[in-house]
Amino acid sequence: MKDQDAEERQGAGDAFTSRQAECPQTERVAAEEALHSIESPEDLSLVELRQMLHDLKKQKIELEAQNADLLQRLGGAESLPGEQTIRQLFQEYVRMYSSRDDMLTAEFSEDFSGFTGGGDFLVKDKEEWVAITRQDFAQVKDPIRIELKDLAIQSLAETIAVATGFFVIHLPIKDHIISHQTARLVLIFRKEAAGWKICHSSISIPYHLVSAGEIYPLKQLTERNESLERLIDERTNQLSSVNDDLEKVNDELGRQIAQHQFVAEALRRSEGLYRSILHASPDDITITDREGRVLLVSPVALPMFGAVDEKEYLGRSVLDFIVPEERERALHQVALRREGVVSGPTEYRGQRLDGSTFDIEVNSEFIRDAEGSPTGMVVIIRDISGRKHAELEQEELKLSLAEHAAELERLNALLHEQAFEDALTGLANRRQFTATLDREIRRARRNNGEITLLIADVDFFKHYNDSLGHQRGDECLQRVAQVLKTTFRRPGELPARYGGEEFAVILPNCGAELGKTMAERLRSAMEEAGVVHPSSEVAPCVTLSVGIASGRVHADMTAEVLVQAADSALYLSKAEGRNRVTFGTVGSQDRDAG
Repeated sequence: MKDQDAEERQGAGDAFTSRQAECPQTERVAAEEALHSIESPEDLSLVELRQMLHDLKKQKIELEAQNADLLQRLGGAESLPGEQTIRQLFQEYVRMYSSRDDMLTAEFSEDFSGFTGGGDFLVKDKEEWVAITRQDFAQVKDPIRIELKDLAIQSLAETIAVATGFFVIHLPIKDHIISHQTARLVLIFRKEAAGWKICHSSISIPYHLVSAGEIYPLKQLTERNESLERLIDERTNQLSSVNDDLEKVNDELGRQIAQHQFVAEALRRSEGLYRSILHASPDDITITDREGRVLLVSPVALPMFGAVDEKEYLGRSVLDFIVPEERERALHQVALRREGVVSGPTEYRGQRLDGSTFDIEVNSEFIRDAEGSPTGMVVIIRDISGRKHAELEQEELKLSLAEHAAELERLNALLHEQAFEDALTGLANRRQFTATLDREIRRARRNNGEITLLIADVDFFKHYNDSLGHQRGDECLQRVAQVLKTTFRRPGELPARYGGEEFAVILPNCGAELGKTMAERLRSAMEEAGVVHPSSEVAPCVTLSVGIASGRVHADMTAEVLVQAADSALYLSKAEGRNRVTFGTVGSQDRDAG
């Protein structure tokens, strides 16, 4: 079987090589002979040139389809038309249809069926469909534009493929129907002896307004345009009547203008007064009419908004000089002013003529006539960019100060930690121990309370350092500190590194019995930790000698007295064999060096 497959592939490969060598060359030779037989383009008519171009495009598509077919056979796969081939056929159909090219009628199969977008009948032969196509081209002669929305290609068999497209048709005339609808087109292509042909076409558009004998609803569009023309005629007649009325009104206004000339003179004097005020003000003072259109501006407005001449302002809305996103808020402020509500100056982002923005402060008030009706507005605008910049710098300075304060607080906390914590063990250092012991003794004296102090020493620590090195010695002290932290966790209890290999524990509100229990618990915990000590003379592991001093605090008891008592007890523990707890008497100050 494998040998048979190989022979079939070899045969397909030979056929592919042969057809590549013969078919395209034969077609190309025929095309070249046809072209060389023409002395100049003038020898052919436009129809003949279009036919030749159409034939060449079809040959190109056919050759690409043949190559794809042979490649699929060579690979041993089922021979289905390639998506690119069907896509090209569909695109060629769209091109010919949109350009109203009658050569499209040659692309339909003799065995054809289909239906139109506006028809209610089924077309069952090619000639009827060709007649419909030509009716379509005759109804709309100029090219149309097809806006493709989506396209799906399905290869159903070696000789059958389907193209389904969604698109919008744009006619060369004004329309409000077709260009707003989505058309759906299904084309079924069948490969016949003469090449790929269209054997089915169905287009679906909601052409509910299509009349008999139409492809597109042009009758409805024409009726609508005629209706609009009649409406225009009616409106024109109405406007003519209104113009007659306006002429009468103009005559009346002419008489009124003559009667109010003195008002104009008064207004001119008022304008002169306005201009004097405008020139004297350091802020921009703008005068508008009741609609907000600029009538007068201060000279300072020119550089403020980037203008060269006052004429650049006149007639423009005062809102043009505020950024678009804040104009609604400005209108709300105007409405409040109209109702008599006074809210003070309002800040906006001003907009210069070149589009750049800056900060402004605006205050406004209506100009009213004798009856109190608004006739215009006075708008005072101040450039507050400098102030805003200063405020921003102030905020940045505050933020910077806050950051510096936070950093200072962090450093203070770190300094406090370094000042009161032993760097090696993480326990309280000698400084914190002394301060805490003084504080707890004062508290116990006020409350007539008890206090216990433990001082512990690592047995034969010098031997440990000498035999294992200082690095291991530091690690040993850290293990001792961990045992202390684990043993003494009640609130108020303070384990500390007293110095070198000595440690101390302050136990507030703790009597003698409880102090002994806690000291023995510490000694046992250290022994159970099992830190190997190869040079110890009392045990194979690191051990502690502990001295205790405890008592109720009276007026004569001081930190020095308590430390002396605990230190003396520690001395006895070491003298009596180490790895033990000894209770000392407060007030005893006997201790020899050693």
